[in-house]
Amino acid sequence: MRRIIPILLSVSLVFCLQFSVSNSAQAQDTVHMTLDSCLRYAYEHNLTVHTAVLGHESAEVNLRGAKLRFLPTISASASQGVNWDSQTTRSGNYGVNGSLMLFNGLNTIRSLKQSRISAEQSSLKVQQAENSVGVQIITAYLTVLMDKEKLAYQQEVLETSRQQQLEGELKHRVGRILESDYMLLLANYTSSLSEIENTLLTIDFNRSDLITLLDMDDSIVIDVIPSNDTLHANNCSVTPFDSVLAQARRSMPDWQISEMDVDIARYNVRMAESNYLPTLSLNAGTSYNEGTIVSDNPATAINGGLNTAVTIGLTIPILNSGIHSTQLKQSKIALQQAELQHHQTELDLEDKLDELHLNLKLALNRFRSAEATMEAYKASYDIYVIKYAEGAVTTVELLQQQDRYLSALNDYLQSKYSYILAEKQLDIFTGKM
Repeated sequence: MRRIIPILLSVSLVFCLQFSVSNSAQAQDTVHMTLDSCLRYAYEHNLTVHTAVLGHESAEVNLRGAKLRFLPTISASASQGVNWDSQTTRSGNYGVNGSLMLFNGLNTIRSLKQSRISAEQSSLKVQQAENSVGVQIITAYLTVLMDKEKLAYQQEVLETSRQQQLEGELKHRVGRILESDYMLLLANYTSSLSEIENTLLTIDFNRSDLITLLDMDDSIVIDVIPSNDTLHANNCSVTPFDSVLAQARRSMPDWQISEMDVDIARYNVRMAESNYLPTLSLNAGTSYNEGTIVSDNPATAINGGLNTAVTIGLTIPILNSGIHSTQLKQSKIALQQAELQHHQTELDLEDKLDELHLNLKLALNRFRSAEATMEAYKASYDIYVIKYAEGAVTTVELLQQQDRYLSALNDYLQSKYSYILAEKQLDIFTGKM
């Protein structure tokens, strides 16, 4: 009997810990979120996505600036001067000047086209950031969901273990089972409680990771909501790789971003070539010079009047210490680098998709095998529970079968959610979510 007391104390301790965790969770705000709502929230609040959005806004500002370069520049000037000599004189000059670039080697047009590509690229980079964050959100979300499903199975086992422990206590009192068998039942019940406590702590930890990715307040508790559809491995299938690759090329921004890097580098070469061409500008201005006015005779004005001038300026580059030549060579090298990087990006993306597609097929095979194994051990365990109640199997045999079932259950949950994760990753990269 003395050996039972420590076990009873451990059971009480586990109950207290579980009660405290439950109460602390209830004391906090709870937000019920589906996977879609998590993704929408992350796209609006995640710091990585916010950074990409600011980059897009900056590119839009640059695009507007490139459009404004086609307008003339206009400025106004005014000056007043006072001179003290044998007599005090003052003079003033007021004017308005304007300048319009007529031709600068097509640099302004090419700069506009390049800025437009950069703005489109920055928009794709927002989508790229959303995809990256989306994969992290899905991983964290499914981890919590898996733990919750695992908890539901553990609670079923706990209820069975509790009934067995209570029945074992009665049988032990009347001498129908040995004390060692009762201690095994009590230890099994304690172990089931500890497993539940560990799962609850794991859920809290993984929820914290999800909250961090969502950039939510730490005081909020997220309760993930599973889909209403029951997933069975026999109902799952994998899309052929050629279809996945074609869809990813249309939807995945990484391909287009890489292509636009080449286009931007190509425009840099063209603008460097434009530096060798002459520039032509139109300048106009009007000014009023009130001349020199003697303070003793305010009516006296010398050399005053209104002046208007229109000029056309032509600049032809001849020698500039090799600056333009260096810029052109560097831009051509940068274009070659961008083309090589684009080719490497295409190879890397295809390899990545191929790996994800292979992982999905492997995950589905594991899921099918684990589901069949789990269902078999579940059926066997249910029979052992009935046989144990009838005294047809020993306590050791029952607990061995329970361990096999729990091991098969863990494999089933791991393979099931590994398959879901691999499928959702491909869904993101093919634009399905």
